[in-house]
Amino acid sequence: MTDIKKGWLERREYERVKDILKVAYFRSSEESPELSDDYRDTTVEKLQMVQGNRLITSMTDDVSRGGLAIITDEQLAQGDKLIIDLYIPQASSPVKLLAEVMHLDGLKGDNSKKAGLKIISISKNDLKRLESHLSGINKKQK
Repeated sequence: MTDIKKGWLERREYERVKDILKVAYFRSSEESPELSDDYRDTTVEKLQMVQGNRLITSMTDDVSRGGLAIITDEQLAQGDKLIIDLYIPQASSPVKLLAEVMHLDGLKGDNSKKAGLKIISISKNDLKRLESHLSGINKKQK
């Protein structure tokens, strides 16, 4: 029996692909200066040292051009902004992006949560690298 919520329709612009990738991130406030384009020119480790925020590592559950889902033990809330380094295999540097927490789902038998994230900002170069990675996965799955 499937669990369907009445009146609920999932709206995703881009197809998500099951993919487990390493993620390093930290939560950012709206007032933080790193929400400007400057966050793209550095790593989350460097931003973390400057801002004093705790760096968190996690894994993705799925990824798309427009968002990703991560599994985390951290207490996140809908609307939180995360500065993320997404580590793609065989890439010399991580894909850097800014994402917003759209929803949280608890996982059975665990304190972990699955956080659905929407990509708010990503450089054109990093977007191309992400798209290339996703198209490679799609080819393997077909």
